[in-house]
Amino acid sequence: MQQSRKTPVRLLTGVFLCLLSSSFVLAECGHPESTAIKVAKVQDGDTLKLSDGRSVRVLGINAPEITIGQKRGQPLGQESLASARQFVARAGGEVRLGFDAEKRDHYGRWLAHVYDKSGRSLAAEQIRAGMALQVSVPPNGAQESCLYSIESRARKKPSGVWSNSYWSSFPSTSLTVGDTGFRLVRGKVMRVDVNSSVWIEFDGDLVAQIKKSDWRTFGRNDWQSLQGKTVEVRGWITARKDKGSQNGKRRFKSLVMGVRTPSSLKVID
Repeated sequence: MQQSRKTPVRLLTGVFLCLLSSSFVLAECGHPESTAIKVAKVQDGDTLKLSDGRSVRVLGINAPEITIGQKRGQPLGQESLASARQFVARAGGEVRLGFDAEKRDHYGRWLAHVYDKSGRSLAAEQIRAGMALQVSVPPNGAQESCLYSIESRARKKPSGVWSNSYWSSFPSTSLTVGDTGFRLVRGKVMRVDVNSSVWIEFDGDLVAQIKKSDWRTFGRNDWQSLQGKTVEVRGWITARKDKGSQNGKRRFKSLVMGVRTPSSLKVID
């Protein structure tokens, strides 16, 4: 009789632990809001085409580009695509979506967090596998801290992008005018100007721009303190057309990176 009274307690404990484990999975960086929908095609490491015709850009990450026609891809683009395909295959070809503040981008794509039926996040899985970098683009920043934390752990066991010289904190002094697109860059800050934007000039040919509309997101006003520091930034780099004149005006850096959120700027030392 004594043994029979203990058994239900152990069973209840086991059930509780299972429920706790399931809750952890379902709570990973948000939760899905939609019903399951079939994936028609995995286009690259962070873009899906759904069976209803919608194109979905996965929020919270940026994956290496793949080669499309004359557009040259980036290192690990095909590997990231294969990793996203494996996630969808394990999910039985169906995913569920979760939304943030803004649901569509200027290309007409849907912006969503993507999950399997167990609540596992595609963004989180891509980051863990070293197949994507965390990035947050306002106003969709609800999962910034969660995904950045996952990336911080992933970087301690380098694989994928974290063991690749192109992606793993590329030195600002090595950038050329051809190095446009999304990059993770590290360098020494040589100068900081604050006017309608914060302009952080690195050694080499890069300047990071933080627009005034994003200042509140950073919660800081000590921008000048960055001068002389080694800083890591991430974002999309564009080539500047106007580099300043030769008539006594200071020459501008050729490459500009837009930095939007706190997780995109890290002071190293």
